[in-house]
Amino acid sequence: MSKGFTLLELIVVVAIAALLLAFWVPRAARLMDWLATERAVRDVTTALAVGRNGAVMQSTRARIVIDTDTLRIDRWGAQGWEPWWRTPGPASYGVGLEVSNHVVTFGPTGMGWGVSNTTIVLRRGSQAETITLSRVGRVKHW
Repeated sequence: MSKGFTLLELIVVVAIAALLLAFWVPRAARLMDWLATERAVRDVTTALAVGRNGAVMQSTRARIVIDTDTLRIDRWGAQGWEPWWRTPGPASYGVGLEVSNHVVTFGPTGMGWGVSNTTIVLRRGSQAETITLSRVGRVKHW
């Protein structure tokens, strides 16, 4: 009785593993794209919520600047716009950004100032996520 595997058995096992890997790699790439865009969506929606709630809670204006490399929130103070909150932008996840209005401003009531609606599209690979922000401050993730 021999101990071990024959060369034919090893070749069959390696072939099966290669076949499974060939089917898994494209799915893994789509999964990684989906995870990255979801993280970017979470960061952008969090920035919008923090800016709006900060404006309401402190009875002032808050400005959210949405750029590829950074998400920035500034508050209106005695000296004008003052830095308040910063976080890396979607590019930190390898996600591209298309935005109809890079600057969103909320008033003390939580209502948007200026442009009526803002559309934000985050893309990575075949994955695309859309966020819309209405003038009344409602955020919707599509």
